[in-house]
Amino acid sequence: MMVFYFAALLPIAWLIPERYWNFLTGFLGKTHIKLFGDNGTHLNRLVSRIPTIKPYQIEVAFRQHNHWELLENLREYAPWGWNPKIEISGQHHIFEALEKNKGVILWFCPFAHADLVFKKGLFQAGFRITHLSSYTHGFSDTRFGMHVLNPVKTNIEKRYLEERCLITRNGSGQAMRRLVSRLQANEIVSITAIHSGRRYGERPFLGGRIRLAKGAPNLALTTGAALLPVFIVPASNGYAINIAPPLESQSPQIDEAEEEMISAYIPILEQNVLEHPGLWRGWWPPFNLWKIDPG
Repeated sequence: MMVFYFAALLPIAWLIPERYWNFLTGFLGKTHIKLFGDNGTHLNRLVSRIPTIKPYQIEVAFRQHNHWELLENLREYAPWGWNPKIEISGQHHIFEALEKNKGVILWFCPFAHADLVFKKGLFQAGFRITHLSSYTHGFSDTRFGMHVLNPVKTNIEKRYLEERCLITRNGSGQAMRRLVSRLQANEIVSITAIHSGRRYGERPFLGGRIRLAKGAPNLALTTGAALLPVFIVPASNGYAINIAPPLESQSPQIDEAEEEMISAYIPILEQNVLEHPGLWRGWWPPFNLWKIDPG
């Protein structure tokens, strides 16, 4: 099914001008929900926090942006490529961190469009990044999907990466050791802000609860690298990569310092999600960062 869908979208991605993609993907988003149902009922708790938007609208926007992002990936394969306007704010935080010779960790928020825009935009700005990624990254975690569908995404992204370190079925140990070596060489690595692994911090978040893995804070604290939150959002005629100041902690104890960094990150994340609720993948599988608070 997905193979035929990709084949159907390929000529659209190559031949239809981007100014029509908003209308086209909006139609596809609504059609997706009609065919497969509305899965946004768990978002009803949000109504009190975001009264101007309904759960159904969040899901329509999310499905729309997923289709839109696929068009961008497919356009990259065209001889003329995909050439969006990408603005970067906060680059000075990276330069200031590199001056300390401890490396930089970009804690990357999983918004729709962000995977490619993040890597492409920073590459074009001259930054070379080593990214921590799951071996299932892409469209599917099936054997067929990982070998046939996911490379549609990963082959494009690796054009703009120094290295992709994989979390495999055997764990993340080897990948994390590679990231440590990159940081010790005063380089830049990126980690997605998701819930994975055994250690996480949990906080109240938009009428529910959120869980975030402690891997990025722990890596920053044990290496001395700066931990910079990064958000990719739509901007005029393109996208903006917004790099926030480094997250800080005061406690000498690693466990407490990790929690302090997560606590510092949550308000920044909440502000960005409130502004762009339809972009955040944290509402949905496979991330499922947000849960209804049982209390």
